[in-house]
Amino acid sequence: MGDYEWAEFATNLAGRYIQLVSEELAPRLQPEGFQVSPSRSGDDIEVRFGGQVPSFPQLTRVIDIYVEPLRDWMGFTAYARVVSAEVGEVIGGLAESAQLTDWADPGAELGLVELAGFDGFINAGPYGAFALRDESSVRGAADWVLEGVSGPVGEWFSQRDDVTKLLGLAKYPRPRSVDQVNPDAELLRATVVLCLLNDRLVDGAGLMGWYLGTGRFSVFDSFERAGVRCRAV
Repeated sequence: MGDYEWAEFATNLAGRYIQLVSEELAPRLQPEGFQVSPSRSGDDIEVRFGGQVPSFPQLTRVIDIYVEPLRDWMGFTAYARVVSAEVGEVIGGLAESAQLTDWADPGAELGLVELAGFDGFINAGPYGAFALRDESSVRGAADWVLEGVSGPVGEWFSQRDDVTKLLGLAKYPRPRSVDQVNPDAELLRATVVLCLLNDRLVDGAGLMGWYLGTGRFSVFDSFERAGVRCRAV
């Protein structure tokens, strides 16, 4: 089998596993408030489950699941995200000079508020991926996701379900990220927008003023970009 044939076979197999995972997880995640939603890319190797935050409808809890070929087995990974369509609309309307530098990627999710990998809470396996070695492994992968949702991942979601909680987190680096010095620019910017959308102007202005005053920016942000964005909103 040539490289092209192998790549096509592996992609098709990954798509088959995603279908099985979706069928297994959909009824089990529904009681937790999640339903199958359109994925970010529309690729056949990923599936998204989304659920609105009842106490704060501007936020949506998301579980994104990916399957990809890893040597002689399929790697299954899951990510928890908090997203906001309203935040995405505001940020998407800003000038390019106000965007984070990596947001030029057309696949980027402008409404992203927070992100964490399931493997940061529960050990999955080599390379942070749960091993799908055959179709009988799907049930174990689904169990792994449910273990996170009912445990530490669910707690992670509950710590990010309103503006006040997000304000308490916005001045700190993203847990387990490579950059443990600078504030999480995505979370901070999204929190400022949410403050403005909810008439918490003092909180939003205070957070952005603090951010500009620190001079601490990740590689995706800068004083100039943050300043343009502050004036725009």
